Amino acid sequence: MKDRFKEVFDQVQASEELKDRTKSFLAKRTRRYTSRAWSNYPLLISTAACLLFMVMGGHWLYFTQTAKISVDVNPSIELGINRFDRVISVGAFNEDGRELADALKIRYINYVEAVNQILESESVAALLSGDEIMVITVIGEKERQSVRILSGVESCAAGHQNTYCYSANAEEVHGAHQMGLSCGKYRVFLELQALDPDVTPEEIRGMTMREIRERIASLQAENGESVPSQGTGERGHHGAGHGRRNGRGHHQ
Repeated sequence: MKDRFKEVFDQVQASEELKDRTKSFLAKRTRRYTSRAWSNYPLLISTAACLLFMVMGGHWLYFTQTAKISVDVNPSIELGINRFDRVISVGAFNEDGRELADALKIRYINYVEAVNQILESESVAALLSGDEIMVITVIGEKERQSVRILSGVESCAAGHQNTYCYSANAEEVHGAHQMGLSCGKYRVFLELQALDPDVTPEEIRGMTMREIRERIASLQAENGESVPSQGTGERGHHGAGHGRRNGRGHHQ
């Protein structure tokens, strides 16, 4: 700093006395500012640390996933939901799912709005109008949130035919992801595998939910098994595996 002062003053045409007085004045002012800044340094550091903690803590809370919503028709996608009921991730489990995920703009919006956008998307609406089956599965870490989300997606599905809502547990999700399947397709995969041990996750991944259900019914008929009554209308919670039917169609 002193060198900079000297460089500047060497270029000024003034008396030596005036230069010395001015240098002395500036030096005193600079020392005072420096002293004042350093005396406030601990407070500044504490304030900065608090702000950083708030920002980092808020970021962690917002981007921590506390629930999932698995949506299966043939497009199979999975929404990651945070504690504020916002979509923080969108994953796909097949090519149709990737196309649907790319077409949607649902990240960071409320899950109800996101599910409505999925149901009203051109591809999904066409499938449902063509008598396809949709399964929406809710998986959550917190019971209260899971119940609330299940109720919310049921309200979304109420106006759409052939849609079914379920709850599942974390174990089902783990098993599904190990096989590269969404939770909804993993459940019917296990049901079909019990009838046809040769079926593979790869086959299931490319099938629609109706195709899988019809294959299960066909194998049950071949084995002389009675096909379970469809459409019990039960509402499922906490991985119980029950579901509620909306519109016409078969219970999953």
